[in-house]
Amino acid sequence: MKNIKEKIVNAISNKKLNIDQEGERFWYNYKIRITKLYWTRNLFDGYQIEVYDKYSNKHLETLIY
Repeated sequence: MKNIKEKIVNAISNKKLNIDQEGERFWYNYKIRITKLYWTRNLFDGYQIEVYDKYSNKHLETLIY
């Protein structure tokens, strides 16, 4: 069984999860919050993806992609 990070990275690679839109949304049994990171502020260009349980709002994982 895949962990959450592998599921997210695989979905992004297969274009099943679009990370270009910032904000919160539901994705399967998860609530996902996407924040774009800028070099001038974070010293990293990319995205911060926070994953929460859909029903309990419990934080499960934070990814930098």
